[in-house]
Amino acid sequence: MKKNLSPRTRRMAALAAVAMAAMLAGCPTAEYDLGFTEGFADDTEYWYGYWDSWDTLDGSAILYDGDNIPYIEDNSYDAGYWDGVWWAYNDGYYSAYRYAFAIGFSEGYDIAFNAGWDLFLAVDSHPEWLDGGFSDGYHDGFSEGRIFGAWEYDAGWDFNWLAALLDYWDGVDVELPALGLGTGEFGPVLLYEYGVSPFEVIGKRTPGLTRKEGGSRGQALSRRPSKQLPETESIYRPLTVEAEAELNVLPAFSPRSNTGLLLTTTWLERVRDYAYEMGAVVKEAPPTADKQE
Repeated sequence: MKKNLSPRTRRMAALAAVAMAAMLAGCPTAEYDLGFTEGFADDTEYWYGYWDSWDTLDGSAILYDGDNIPYIEDNSYDAGYWDGVWWAYNDGYYSAYRYAFAIGFSEGYDIAFNAGWDLFLAVDSHPEWLDGGFSDGYHDGFSEGRIFGAWEYDAGWDFNWLAALLDYWDGVDVELPALGLGTGEFGPVLLYEYGVSPFEVIGKRTPGLTRKEGGSRGQALSRRPSKQLPETESIYRPLTVEAEAELNVLPAFSPRSNTGLLLTTTWLERVRDYAYEMGAVVKEAPPTADKQE
């Protein structure tokens, strides 16, 4: 009986199997490679994924469509093409999540970077959506950013949400023992994992509940991206005019607090700064992250 593997697992296994077969048997994979290259180069699929994530808000209907991309288990052109499409779509879906994470991180950091950080953290709670949508990314980032903001303020560090975010993705975690809070393994955030269908995860936990309120960590989730992820250069593609327009806003408040934001850059500027630091080609100018005097 054939094991029912997830699309991501099957595709990863198939790519490895094709490579191994070519190495052992000398079988050319030129057709598969050509198909993969052409499928992966399809920006339309990337933006389908991006907008499906962007439009998934606050536990609403999950728009992820990666499960419906055809899967062919051989090394034909069509197999390569649809695998390339699958990666392009998931690059888009995941990049939108990571952009939302950066936005949320910056705003959580900003709100907690002041003398009243302990009062704010005492009443703030983390909503966990698990679906890789915009709200999921925003709140995951906000919850980790607030801890970094509070920790760095208390330690007397200069305001720099972007440096803190880069530290976070480099594996740095911080704790606030007095409040029993922290980032990464010390906190409630469950990161969305690249290529995982939200439909595989949502049934394992009631959406909207924090880890403290119920449920156990889903096996498909990780607290840091897998080392098997594609390089960041292949995930983030140049923003379209429509994407830039949606990001070109400067909210006065975060949905997590009635404290006004002090950030002076738009979402678009923050996303560009973040992507620039991650090596993505979405802007040519050097980063201009917010600074507080």
